[in-house]
Amino acid sequence: MPPVFLFFLLVAILPPASGLHAQVPTLPPGTSSPDADSSQMATPDSTSAQAAALVSKAEDAIVREDYGKALPLLNDALTKEPAGSKQFARTLYDRGYVEAQQKQFDAAAADFRKANAANPKQFESHAELGRLLAQEGQWKEAQHELEQAVALPPASGDPRQAVASIARTLARVDAELHDPAAASDALIAALKLTPEQPADTLLAAQLAEEQGNRTDAEAEYKKALAADPTSIDAMEGLARVLIHEGKFADAAPILQQALQQEPNDPTLLAQSATALAGEGKNQDAIAQLEVLHQQNPNQPAVTRMLADLYSGAGKSAQAAPLYQQLLAADPNNPDLVTAAGENQIRQQQWASAVETLQHSLNLQPSQQDAWGSLAFAASEDHQYPLVLHALDQRAQYTADGPATLFLRATALDHLHRTKEAVAAYRQFLTESQGKFPDEEWQTRQRLNALEKSH
Repeated sequence: MPPVFLFFLLVAILPPASGLHAQVPTLPPGTSSPDADSSQMATPDSTSAQAAALVSKAEDAIVREDYGKALPLLNDALTKEPAGSKQFARTLYDRGYVEAQQKQFDAAAADFRKANAANPKQFESHAELGRLLAQEGQWKEAQHELEQAVALPPASGDPRQAVASIARTLARVDAELHDPAAASDALIAALKLTPEQPADTLLAAQLAEEQGNRTDAEAEYKKALAADPTSIDAMEGLARVLIHEGKFADAAPILQQALQQEPNDPTLLAQSATALAGEGKNQDAIAQLEVLHQQNPNQPAVTRMLADLYSGAGKSAQAAPLYQQLLAADPNNPDLVTAAGENQIRQQQWASAVETLQHSLNLQPSQQDAWGSLAFAASEDHQYPLVLHALDQRAQYTADGPATLFLRATALDHLHRTKEAVAAYRQFLTESQGKFPDEEWQTRQRLNALEKSH
């Protein structure tokens, strides 16, 4: 399995340095007067007027962040205001706002829901409920509330700023729901109302990346990094795109810069190891992964990446226990079993490698490379009929090349199928073209001996 694929598997599992969701500024309580329609005209001594006075005092206390004073005033107001009125909805929103500031999030959400039921066209309660749901990762419900909010007029403050703020939150929620098109629409709506912010550039880069538009993603990440050269999110995103494009040498210095700020960040370490491995700097990549493995000893993706790098760097003995750890948890993963078998080949454990690779191919017979590895291990273990069987199976998926032709010729030779062996040896010489000098020398010596004996 190539290191780039392992990296993308790894970062899908490791927690990100920071998620797409970003909190928006908490909305202030509504301050507009409730509509006075013909059915709810308040006289100076009516309970509705008393409720309005209580709410006014409560909102003054909220502005001063005196929530302990505001809450009983709002509770009292709710007993005096007719349920279902716009004033009732506004009061419920104010109480929910206070509860949210006091981190009583369940109570706050309940009051925002009641406010929405009392007045479905109240921007503030839809917006704040959507924000709370987004904080809790309840993306679909958050999306529903935020979509309603952005279509409504705020009761107070700068309406463009308020709607733009919620549109940005909606964009992030859409992104969490893997709907980049909807997220882009929401972000564009925000940008029509207010100037671009650094977080907008970063989100635009993330959306372009998710849509597979790496060119735009790279440009946006670079723009975000130019605006904030210390942004870990921008560095991580840009490096991820560059790695995906195979630009390992470009990604490596960006990651080293990021690691100076966050030396133990697991995602950055994984990216850096991948970039270094892509440059062929396996020892440096291993050093980074060893740190990551110490941090995440039971994380399969980390362990697998380190095992593969150990094996590829000639440290098969260090890779072996890591593969055994992985196989204990996932014994029937054909890709993993094959990797373990190929590591046994590097340890020259021929019989064990044959057994391991046969198990892998029983799990998934279409692994053409595994058939080639089995043929090699079987040849070294002098199981020549198995060599031919493995090569015949591999030939169903891809034609023989010089390496497999040599294996086939030597197996036929050992089985005394001389005519077929001579033909295979000759075909090997035709195709090898000097790429396998040792095997070519052996082939010529063997052909000379066979021709003399026949």
